[in-house]
Amino acid sequence: MPANVHADTVTPSIYEATITQSKQSTGKVTFKNEGSTPIVISPKTSAYDPKTLQLISDEKKLFLVLDKETYTVQPNDSLILNYEIKPPSNLAPGTYFNLIILQKISSTDATVQKNQLGTVDTLSQLVTIHILEDQTTFPLQIKSDFAQISFEIIEPGVPFLKPMSIKYIYQNNTNYVLQPQGEIQMFDTKSSYSPEYRQINVTGTKLYPGDTIEETVEIKKWHFSDILFGRKVVGRFYNGIDQSTIIKEATQNSYIAYLAVPLAVLILVIAFTRSILADRKKTKD
Repeated sequence: MPANVHADTVTPSIYEATITQSKQSTGKVTFKNEGSTPIVISPKTSAYDPKTLQLISDEKKLFLVLDKETYTVQPNDSLILNYEIKPPSNLAPGTYFNLIILQKISSTDATVQKNQLGTVDTLSQLVTIHILEDQTTFPLQIKSDFAQISFEIIEPGVPFLKPMSIKYIYQNNTNYVLQPQGEIQMFDTKSSYSPEYRQINVTGTKLYPGDTIEETVEIKKWHFSDILFGRKVVGRFYNGIDQSTIIKEATQNSYIAYLAVPLAVLILVIAFTRSILADRKKTKD
């Protein structure tokens, strides 16, 4: 019967590193026995797909190297496991995932009681690496055109009555797992006031290769200068791995035309009212 290791902790639960193809790195995971009896554990590694929550049997995607022996951890004691991050030379630039899974060893027959290998074990460390092409310049970057982004004003709004709506679509163009970050700034075309800011992807959604995120952002605040000068909207988009930026802009012309119709109606009402009053005055005379 599969069993988990109980009454203990693993820290950190997630480790992330960015390296170039020809480089190696190191990491560590700390296991603490919070129970009252000794625990014997055996670590193993596996490639992993966090999108499907499945372990991958392809050894070509294994990049972790650690001693796979058994360890006895006494109550309230900790074990630090050091490991190497050595990606195979044939791994293309991109994002890859490995798990370090801690398995419990039966004290009676010295056999491994395996965890449920189809899901993320709470006593596992997820190791994420972003492999970059070898570069001679810094800072290191994945690619400048990391996403296909559309950015537009879908609702210009009505000054002080209806908010402006901006829509963006962000598609991951890379072999990396991206976490879109950035902001949308709005100001009048003369920059006569401080910009209004809205953060994108506040839920922290991650995009796997080819995935898309779509979001509509509203700007409810208005300034009188918007009516005269119009509005400019700037989107700054990041990938969550490096500092590469994609900038998109959209402009809404002045809102004077939006006021023309109600202004014309107001003038007609005033003229009509004056005409009626003038006719009444003539009738009385």
